[in-house]
Amino acid sequence: MWPRRVELAGSRYPRRLRCAALGLGAAAILLSGLPLSLAALTGLAALVAARRWRPATPRSVDVTPGAVRLSLRDGRRVTLTPPFRVMLREHWLALHCPRRGWVWVFPDQAGPAALTPLRQ
Repeated sequence: MWPRRVELAGSRYPRRLRCAALGLGAAAILLSGLPLSLAALTGLAALVAARRWRPATPRSVDVTPGAVRLSLRDGRRVTLTPPFRVMLREHWLALHCPRRGWVWVFPDQAGPAALTPLRQ
């Protein structure tokens, strides 16, 4: 029964989150009342930051009774031992990794049945 390995597909959500953040940032900059030159510089800085930002998403997850091992898309490997923080929502979840931040598992990466061992 143990260990269970879950292979996860790529996700469309990081791109959607970047676009939403850029839209909100652009609206805030335009409505801020800054001079046009300063607003343009701030907007360019926001575009550069958005291109570099990538949330940590796992490629595969190994679940055992004593640990959760994550292989991230950028090649890093993270091992979590209980207790660790988890945010569970209906369709997605996030795991807090010390010194790495939050690792997100989006709903289009795997079905609910595949993530049942991780939710338990």
